[in-house]
Amino acid sequence: MKNKLEQFFEDFLKNGFAILDVENPLFLDKIRTQLKKQLKCNDLETLHKSIKYSEINNERIKSYRALNNLDDWESKYFSLASEKLVSLLGPDISIQSKLNLSIQMPNDSSSILDLHTDALSGQSVFEIVLWVPLTRAFDSNAMYIFSREKTNEILDNLLESEKKGMQHLFNEYKKDANFLELKYGQCLIFSPTLFHGNILNNTDITRVSVNCRFKNVFSHEAKNGERRLGSFYRVLTLSPVTKLGLSYRDDLIKF
Repeated sequence: MKNKLEQFFEDFLKNGFAILDVENPLFLDKIRTQLKKQLKCNDLETLHKSIKYSEINNERIKSYRALNNLDDWESKYFSLASEKLVSLLGPDISIQSKLNLSIQMPNDSSSILDLHTDALSGQSVFEIVLWVPLTRAFDSNAMYIFSREKTNEILDNLLESEKKGMQHLFNEYKKDANFLELKYGQCLIFSPTLFHGNILNNTDITRVSVNCRFKNVFSHEAKNGERRLGSFYRVLTLSPVTKLGLSYRDDLIKF
């Protein structure tokens, strides 16, 4: 019989994503409180009732900057799913240098993110994305994601559908899309190799979420030269063995 971790590995390898309960709900509450203060809104789900659609991008940028100014946000964000991230990536972990913020208000076409994979956009295939909603995420206000199996099918048809566009490709496979359902206090980890995106939010609530990427320090760098350790990524945790190895002086060895 498989233990819980073995079963998690098997399921994650099969699907490429997993929904989990956050491990540090206190920091999750801190992020939400910070955003409520910044956006002058007591309930993020009703944000669209207090901010004009024409102003939302400017407000999002201000809130994005405020979140990235939180003290030691990197290690605290990591703590939302540190157990699972270490189990998947190992103890030597780098983190994306900025925490991303998404706000998807009802019927806001400017917030639509078309079908894509991060890997095709230049990200490393060895990353993990940690996506955390700060409101309820369900139906058309949530992101959708495709399984590994369906992602491979879409990739096979990518060149053939290139001229028709990604929207056409999404329409062909829409029935296979997993529209995620997460409660506040849950998070999603997923591989950047999976096709995902969002559609027009036809619900009556705003969805607010944050996301950030993690990667093993020693895994292969992304093809995009700008997405490297030291610029796009920064070191977050190192194992004792790695610290010892990095401090070693080979100039003392005589041949």
